[in-house]
Amino acid sequence: MKTSLQLKVITAVIAGSVALTGCNTLKGMTGKKEEVISTAEKSESGYYTDAQNALAKQRYREAITALTNVRTFYPTGQYSQDALLDLIYAQYQANDFEAVTQSTAEFIRAYPTSRHLDYVLYVQGVTNMGGSPKASRLFNLDQSQRDTSWLRLAFNDFQTLVNNFPNSQYAPDAAQRMTAIYNDFAEHEMTSARWYIKRDAYLAAANRAKWVFQYYPQSTAIPEAVAVLAYSYDKLGMTDTANQYKTLLQINYPQYLANNGEVRLPNQGATSWGKRTLSTLSFGKFGRSKDKFEPASSNYAGETREQIIRQGRNLSLPAATQQQQGEATPAQETRRPRIGLGLPAQEAEAGHTNEVPR
Repeated sequence: MKTSLQLKVITAVIAGSVALTGCNTLKGMTGKKEEVISTAEKSESGYYTDAQNALAKQRYREAITALTNVRTFYPTGQYSQDALLDLIYAQYQANDFEAVTQSTAEFIRAYPTSRHLDYVLYVQGVTNMGGSPKASRLFNLDQSQRDTSWLRLAFNDFQTLVNNFPNSQYAPDAAQRMTAIYNDFAEHEMTSARWYIKRDAYLAAANRAKWVFQYYPQSTAIPEAVAVLAYSYDKLGMTDTANQYKTLLQINYPQYLANNGEVRLPNQGATSWGKRTLSTLSFGKFGRSKDKFEPASSNYAGETREQIIRQGRNLSLPAATQQQQGEATPAQETRRPRIGLGLPAQEAEAGHTNEVPR
């Protein structure tokens, strides 16, 4: 049963990772071009001992060279699996993120029943969460405005981990990362909605807010999405529809309404609802596969392990094709799919056309 489950994990993960990582080659692992050593200069244990000494001294490049030699000259030796696990860790510490995803994909293919599969999935997710291996990985950048394809890969990695290894020490942190990514996708939509609001493109702003309702109903962006809908329909002269959303604001998010009943968007003085983005979250710190995971204690306030994991498992992202339908750049408006929100008939029609109601 366990073997069957883990085999299923491979199918889910490789589909998302192989396309970006490609095949692992000796050239990519060593950085060498033509001068490839043809015979081993040391025994397997000799290379592995060198690697352990280098890791202990945080000399990650030296460790990578020694571990690569273990993998090259003794691919079926007793240290082969451990060497690949240590190689993944050393490559991450050396900021060689492209190599990390190559090595994690290789591990999943080579050791589908390994007890360390949860660790590999976690490291792969953390690496993908950082974005393109060749791009800036500073988390103080606005993650909601960058290429979201890497976040999607990371979400899938964490989802595979949480669904298949719920008892893993990495599962709670992975679930929280899923929640952060989910909120970030919603924030990505609201960033565009704000752009449209500033340019008086109220119908386009309302469409973005509807998209959040449809695909990110558990996100932290929902309060602002309601406010954007109320504000936009008010500006479009659709008073009845706007009042329905104002009623929702009055009941659930009164900070978005002024005393005179006008909608107060965040950039108009509304109180923040405490949204969290990837740039402000502090996640756990992983070490080598044999080390104990160090969670960030601030992430667990008031929530049990089971609650955190359950929350993550209940989240899902729209398919990439669906996301693309709703991701026109702010510079070009496109038609949006009809989204069923139980809204008045005239509003549903208004949301499906580019014509502004009179």
